[in-house]
Amino acid sequence: MLINLLPHRKWAQARKRKNFANTLVMAALLGVILATGTRVWMAHQLTAQMAANSILKKEIAAVDGLLKITTEAKQDLDKLTQRETTLQDFQADRKRSAVWLQEVVENLPDGLYLTALKQEGSSISINGVARSNEAVFELLRQIASHGQSLGQAELIEVTDKPVTLDPLALTGMPFALRALLKSRRGQSVSNAETHLVDAL
Repeated sequence: MLINLLPHRKWAQARKRKNFANTLVMAALLGVILATGTRVWMAHQLTAQMAANSILKKEIAAVDGLLKITTEAKQDLDKLTQRETTLQDFQADRKRSAVWLQEVVENLPDGLYLTALKQEGSSISINGVARSNEAVFELLRQIASHGQSLGQAELIEVTDKPVTLDPLALTGMPFALRALLKSRRGQSVSNAETHLVDAL
């Protein structure tokens, strides 16, 4: 008895081809699913990262704003402090004008009369007439030894030609002195005024 196996072989081959085709289709579907899932996941991650970057930029901008405000406040505080210090120094120097005037009057020796007092910055010019040279040098010595506001006094001019002060009918030799106004902070009154203008 003869058995024909040809149809069975064809059926087996057909099943193999069908199984292979199904496998390919499943693999393709799986690949599409994986690709789509990966793409969706990456898009989600990108969106999340962009949102995080946006929040970070806003926070950085807020911090920059606070730093700017802090810097401006510090600058304003420094200006106010400098202005206050300059005003205090200026007021102190203004008060010292009365002090050095009183000091000159107290140190005037007998036989010496003042005709002019002039302040230019920290330089004080003293003009007058004296009955003798000794009176002029005595004033220099008084300023040098007892001067609290004035210092570095020097004789500019003294003449030997007597003049008469008409209102007082006093006769003496004209002289001119110059002294420097001492400063608490080692600066002249003119410098203090300049700093005041800058601060304002």
